[in-house]
Amino acid sequence: YLYSMETGEYYFLELNPRLQVEHPVTEWIAEVNLPAAQVAVGMGIPLWQVPEIRRFYGMDNGGGYDIWSKTAALATPFNFDEVDSQWPKGHCVAVRITSEDPDDGFKPTGGKVKEISFKSKPNVWAYFSVKSGGGIHEFADSQFD
Repeated sequence: YLYSMETGEYYFLELNPRLQVEHPVTEWIAEVNLPAAQVAVGMGIPLWQVPEIRRFYGMDNGGGYDIWSKTAALATPFNFDEVDSQWPKGHCVAVRITSEDPDDGFKPTGGKVKEISFKSKPNVWAYFSVKSGGGIHEFADSQFD
């Protein structure tokens, strides 16, 4: 999305009815579990009542998702436009890896994956849709991270 500081208006470039591939980047710097927030909203819980969203806006968590015993904090909605959100925490980089043939203009290509070796750390991690010894089908998406 785009945000105009002059007018305070938001402009969405696209809207998808699914979780974005890049959602871990947002989750990492905002400390919000987006799939859990989506499920909560899908269950009818107002966005202002989701604990991680409340925390992101500097509000008291208010006791979690228990809508039967709402605390005073949860009973009162807040206006997202009138409350400052927290600053992003840290930095995050997302990388997509694709199988391409440099000798053929970097066109997508299939083939066998000889080896994938990645050592995760507490703040550095990766996931792949293929493993060492696996392969990328010639008719499949060449992205395999």
